[in-house]
Amino acid sequence: MSATQALQHINILVDNLEEGVAFYRDIVGLTLDETPALDFPAQFFKLSNGAQIHMNEFAETRPFRAHFCLVVDDFNGVFRRLDAAGAIDIEPWGKGRRLPSGSMQMFARDPSGNLLEIASLQNAELDADVESNSALELTEGNELFVSGRNDQRRGTD
Repeated sequence: MSATQALQHINILVDNLEEGVAFYRDIVGLTLDETPALDFPAQFFKLSNGAQIHMNEFAETRPFRAHFCLVVDDFNGVFRRLDAAGAIDIEPWGKGRRLPSGSMQMFARDPSGNLLEIASLQNAELDADVESNSALELTEGNELFVSGRNDQRRGTD
C-alpha cells in the first residue's frame, strides 16, 4: 500500500493566462499564491488545505469528462457567478444535483475548456433562485450520474 497522504497540486493548462486567472480568482473565488519565475506564463492558486492549482499557459486539447473538484463554502455565490459567466456545463455529467452525502455537485468549464466540478459543504442550504435554476435537477433519483453503461467495475486494494 502506498504512503501517499495528500494531494499537493493539480496542473491545468489554459490558452490565455489572464483569462484563466480572472476566471479562477474572480468567478470561482480562489486566492493567488506565490509563483516561481518560469520561462512560460504561469500562476499558482492557494487552496485552504495547503494544496495548490498550478495554471500554465499552453494551448492543448482538453478532455470532455476529466475534471477536478473544488469544495466551496459559498456554493450559492459561486453558482451564480458561473451561471452569469455562461460557464455551467451539463453535457458531460448532467445537471447539478445533491449527492447522497448531502453535498451539492455541479460542473463548469473555464475559458480554456477545462472542466471543473464545484461541490458544496455537506447539507449546504440553497437559496431559492439557485434551487430553481434549470441547471440543477434536485428530483429524487438524480442523486448520482447514470451513464447507462451498466458497468459495475470498481477498484480494489
